[in-house]
Amino acid sequence: MIRELIKKIAPWAFINIVRVFNLTELYQPTYNVKGYFFFKKGLKKRNSYDRVMAIQDNVDFSKVDTYLDIGSQIGYFVFELAEKNNFTIAQGYEMNKVSCAYSNALVYLNDVENLSFTNCKVSPLFVKKMPGFDMISFLNVFHHIVHFDGFDVADQVMRALYSKVDSYFIFETGQFDEKGFYWSESLSFMGDTPTSWLHDYLIDIGYKTVTIIDEYPTHLSDKTRVFFVCSK
Repeated sequence: MIRELIKKIAPWAFINIVRVFNLTELYQPTYNVKGYFFFKKGLKKRNSYDRVMAIQDNVDFSKVDTYLDIGSQIGYFVFELAEKNNFTIAQGYEMNKVSCAYSNALVYLNDVENLSFTNCKVSPLFVKKMPGFDMISFLNVFHHIVHFDGFDVADQVMRALYSKVDSYFIFETGQFDEKGFYWSESLSFMGDTPTSWLHDYLIDIGYKTVTIIDEYPTHLSDKTRVFFVCSK
């Protein structure tokens, strides 16, 4: 027992160093089923639980045994959905090294099995080489790829992901009606009706059903983003 506690000092200390020194943006809640003490309470900037429940309430989980969250940040969606549904495999891909390490420290602290996080940048080639999953969520990443790599690359990623999804694709992105951000003008192709553009785009990729579940706020502005659940 003492040996196990000693082993957890390092990940616990790492998490608190990240929190105290603001080494990454903690806009998701920190998964803490074991009830550890963490410094600086109330750091989350976005209510993520509403999105988790949107997935939970609109997916047939009898079809989902493996789950991937791309752009997993500090892992909240992976932890919560895995806890609720007992997946065989649950993974997160995250480009920020500190956020990814924070997530893996939480795995160790909370004694979670069959769950892991990988530090990587998603590209068309990467997606083509990665394994398939029953469900993939791709939340608030698309607009960043559009801005930094161009629409053609983002489109290739989206279409490659389609081939890796067995049942459900969960999608949300920044929209052209959110003004004043570094990526805003990169989304001008959405026009004045981004919801319609996104719906038609997901249909064009090949999803059999594209359902608008709701619109959710972010910590960036008073504009909401449309939340899609797509199925094949």
